[in-house]
Amino acid sequence: MFNSSPLGCLVVVDDDQNIADMLKLNLVDEGFSVEVHKVAEEVDLDSLADACLIIVDAMNQPYNGMDFTRDIKSNRSTESVPVIMCSSLDGEDIVLDAFEAGADDFVLKPFSLRELIARVKAVLRRRPRQGVGTHQPSSGRMPLSVPSHNLQVDLTNQRVVEDGIVVPLTRTEYAILVFLIKHQNTFFTRDQICEEVWRDEAGSNSRIVDTNISRLRKKLGESGKYLINQYGKGYAFVDKL
Repeated sequence: MFNSSPLGCLVVVDDDQNIADMLKLNLVDEGFSVEVHKVAEEVDLDSLADACLIIVDAMNQPYNGMDFTRDIKSNRSTESVPVIMCSSLDGEDIVLDAFEAGADDFVLKPFSLRELIARVKAVLRRRPRQGVGTHQPSSGRMPLSVPSHNLQVDLTNQRVVEDGIVVPLTRTEYAILVFLIKHQNTFFTRDQICEEVWRDEAGSNSRIVDTNISRLRKKLGESGKYLINQYGKGYAFVDKL
């Protein structure tokens, strides 16, 4: 499907041809391969499995960007592909809805190209892609284990396993979980978690932390109840309740 590129292949789904062309031109200049689609409904989800990242708007279509993102994150072959949602629709609700749908980031239109490219690189940094033919040598990092919760985080392969079953997490959810497990029993405020996970991404909304942790609790199952929030202190992953 994709042309080879050192940095990977991005997919842009946007019915604004000017924006799509601008994104393609600038992302190719950054070293990515780029494929553009106008209509989200016409994109074959399974064909996206080798994409390193998807940028989607399509909010004014019957099958819109929210629907598309939900389907990407519920499809086994694409659930780990990061999604940045772009939209001219403003307001906290639309941003939170995007994260509830599974988006890894949200960018409001009109946007700065420099900011969008920075966000693409930041999302990709959270969990390096390891696709077919891109074998990564072991870094020697030991996995993070939480024996009391039957939970293990494989830092080399960027994978979370609970009771022997792989838990499908977005890159943002994974980054939050690793951070909290590394500092088990220590509470962090929303702003502290934002600073750690989103780093240099301007405009990150601290409410996004609530949304991602809510999803994380549900995906973790029994272990999720140990991801707690205390008023005035923030969030922590604890060993005992």
